[in-house]
Amino acid sequence: MHGNKVTQATVISVKPSGENNSSVCLLTKAEGVIYATLYGGPKSRLKSLVSTWNTGTIYLSLSHNHYKISDFDVKSYHLSFRENFYKSCAASVSAEIALKTHCGGNCEKAWALINGFLTGLDRAESQVQASSGLLRFLWRYLDLMGLQPDPLSCAFCGKKLEESAHYLLSENAFVGTCCHREKSPFVLERDALQFLQGITVLEPKDASALYVQNQAYSQLKSLIFYLIETACSSSLMSLKVCDL
Repeated sequence: MHGNKVTQATVISVKPSGENNSSVCLLTKAEGVIYATLYGGPKSRLKSLVSTWNTGTIYLSLSHNHYKISDFDVKSYHLSFRENFYKSCAASVSAEIALKTHCGGNCEKAWALINGFLTGLDRAESQVQASSGLLRFLWRYLDLMGLQPDPLSCAFCGKKLEESAHYLLSENAFVGTCCHREKSPFVLERDALQFLQGITVLEPKDASALYVQNQAYSQLKSLIFYLIETACSSSLMSLKVCDL
């Protein structure tokens, strides 16, 4: 099979392949995660453009079911990822999830969700903003996969959850204190619960103003990291290596 393809893409990784070539992992809007070869030595113009986390329009040629990168028009360089360890690690989490879930079965929605997260992460001016952004992204990705528990009402009685909620592993659902019958390792107090509710009901541009820290962050981190690793059917190396 031969042909050309033009699509939006974010470079996930670049690894040496042979003397002067590179194997490039790309998150694309059209096909999800794909691999392509970049030919040329270190002085090649494309070598400097095809760099991890760069996003833009990529031009690919397809020959014998193998992609070759012909050109790359970079629109965003995400330069802060190279200077901020937390941001780099958080971006790696999104890439690993895309790889392990095959973009949640919806390449275009995953592309929009992940690149919206990377844009917000790049603009984050504090650790609180960056860490809250990661939680918002992971919560939305669970929704993309159809695995997000409802944080608005009790799964048993239907009443609105207000002060606190217990997450039940057996039901993948939240219940209120009045209906709580079994011990749960995940309990969300008011601030943590309201954070999830806000992300769920607000438009992304409005939810981006929601931040969480201290005890509420710890509660959400434990729960959401557990949920996303369950959705991926495996532990995430990026979470463990980076200790997010």
